[in-house]
Amino acid sequence: MNFHLKISPWHKPFCFGISRFVTLLFLVSAFSLYGVEKEPESIEAIVTMNDGSVVSGILTMIGSNPLTMTPLNEGRQKQFRLQDIFSIENKVETADMKKPWVYKESGSIEKVYYDEKEYPFINFIAKITLVDGTVVTGHAISAAFNIKGDSGKKKIFLQRQIKGDKGQTMNEVSYPVLLQFPGNKVKDAAPIRGSVEGLGKLEKVSAFDVERETVLSAKISDGGKFDFGNLLPGSYDICILTDTNVLAGISGNIPSAIKGKPLQDGDFDGIRKVFPLTDDFFKDRWLLKLDGSRDYAKTLAYKRRSDYVDDLGNPVHGIFVWHLEFMTWHLPENEWQLDKRFIMIRCKQKDSDKTRKLFIAPSLGAVKPGTELKINQETIDGDRGFIQDLK
Repeated sequence: MNFHLKISPWHKPFCFGISRFVTLLFLVSAFSLYGVEKEPESIEAIVTMNDGSVVSGILTMIGSNPLTMTPLNEGRQKQFRLQDIFSIENKVETADMKKPWVYKESGSIEKVYYDEKEYPFINFIAKITLVDGTVVTGHAISAAFNIKGDSGKKKIFLQRQIKGDKGQTMNEVSYPVLLQFPGNKVKDAAPIRGSVEGLGKLEKVSAFDVERETVLSAKISDGGKFDFGNLLPGSYDICILTDTNVLAGISGNIPSAIKGKPLQDGDFDGIRKVFPLTDDFFKDRWLLKLDGSRDYAKTLAYKRRSDYVDDLGNPVHGIFVWHLEFMTWHLPENEWQLDKRFIMIRCKQKDSDKTRKLFIAPSLGAVKPGTELKINQETIDGDRGFIQDLK
């Protein structure tokens, strides 16, 4: 099936019909199905169950997703590699014996309970201790593991909640209370911090954690200073936004779990060919840089739209929204496929604002924790990385 979508740099009236919407849903679902394959996470583990029994061996996560949790008092999920975790405590948050029931009738809140045996219903809260000493508490997204030891292979489930069988007692429900990873040694966390001088007022600094595929935001303080705090070992690509400039660091580093086949001549053109299929409500879009490998290519994209609306859906004139994004791809056979998008900078800009200049800054790519960056005009002139005006 061939798709022919045109990207125009010119301003046109915004129109989003049903057919285009359906096409977009199809494309989004198609891209989500064909992610690059990663090696499943495996690690030495000691698992203590609620009855006191202990199972040890090599723990392998079933499925390709990292362990995911929604921390308390945060509105977004976070993912954790098993290699970054020192221990997981799985605590009972609430536990009740319940009877089967149904609503009395449609639309009613009155319940009718069956005269049947009760069943246990347990909610859990997890406490993850990372190798740098950081503790994160919240609700884990249910995950399944295989653990293989001297006594054979066993499945372990880390669940958000458990609904037991009718007639089962609370003590008969089996679940892990502690997962320990003795092979993961405590690591000293180190900060990435820095300052920006002579390049405009500092507004935002973000970092892409290459190993864990997450985007972090730095704390901004007076004097053009920024600080990400302590970070786990790895490499970080950093993007900086001021009121006059944008500096983007994009490196060829890829997650260690992915085997990288080198990029070849023509790969950037190959990605540009399928780029129109990634339609995502932005009318004007440019691919600016490519790095990485054929198994994990990373592109820098600039996207803008002028059809801005307020919270009530009313058009707001004189404002446009733009994104600076990392997009990751892989080449399974002959055609590149999009895997993920990461918004590094999102800006709502007035037409009257001064036009920002975009630079590629190699010194902001693959930054290691423990680095203090000093960004100034000399950095820009030395990199000679001017790309385009963001207008």
